[in-house]
Amino acid sequence: MSDVIDLSQLPPPSVIAMPAFEDLLAQRLAELQALDPVFTALLDSDPAVKLLQISCYREMVNVARTNAGVLATLLAYARGADLDQLGANFDVYRLVITPADDTPVPPTDAVMEGDDAFRLRIRLSWYARNTAGSIQAYEYFALSADGAVRDAKAYGPQEEDAISPGHVEVYVLSNDGGGVPPQALLDTVDAALNADFIRPLTDYVVVKAATLIEYAVTATLMFGSGPDAQTVMTAAKKAMQHYADSVHRIGVPLSIAGVYKALKQPGVEDVTLTAPRETLYAGTGEATYCTAITLTTSTASTQGAPPEGL
Repeated sequence: MSDVIDLSQLPPPSVIAMPAFEDLLAQRLAELQALDPVFTALLDSDPAVKLLQISCYREMVNVARTNAGVLATLLAYARGADLDQLGANFDVYRLVITPADDTPVPPTDAVMEGDDAFRLRIRLSWYARNTAGSIQAYEYFALSADGAVRDAKAYGPQEEDAISPGHVEVYVLSNDGGGVPPQALLDTVDAALNADFIRPLTDYVVVKAATLIEYAVTATLMFGSGPDAQTVMTAAKKAMQHYADSVHRIGVPLSIAGVYKALKQPGVEDVTLTAPRETLYAGTGEATYCTAITLTTSTASTQGAPPEGL
């Protein structure tokens, strides 16, 4: 995906208030004593102190509600229906990944586009409002062509010397089948990008399937005494899968440091990584894809013993 602002790196909005309960209570006690100097019984059992504590708690609840309301209006923080409302401001709507099915009992609900993918399309929609054929515009229209599109990356002569002037190559990664898009999906994206009201007259657009760089993660996790190995192993496998999914994008590398970070969960003393052995770099139209995660355990007292697998 072309460079866009990393919303996760933005500082929290200054309008968000986070008062501490103890500070609020101290302020109220000071105000009460200013009004009534003879009030010196600062015991928790005092009815006046109880009322002040209730007042402070209610203020914290109201502040939390206000904070949530403010965050719901910001693209970086909005979720669910709040994000749908923000998308509607830009005429961008959440895509359907899998339609609802009323035939089985019970019926199955529709699977909708996730918040992160929807948020990215909302941001890219700004670029779609020009007719100059920018990289971001092509990527927006490719992502919006069908809910089955997981990622799209556009390249022009500026990015790849092998591409002739006036030519644009758009690579597509699918949500299904490990990421390789079927021809029907490529045809859908091609039709969307070559529509007369989207493609500049001088551009020649070709839609291609992304190429997968497949890999498997094999590692041994070393534990000391204390943590339950199976619980930590499950957490490590979940974290590794999450990291693998997060970099399952066109042109995004699988960092070996990211693999170690995912596997070294609290309770893991060390990680012996068998595969992959180095960072996997994704080139033009390429995306990494994790085919399997195999973790085994080892402890300081059982070095060399057959480890248990997950």
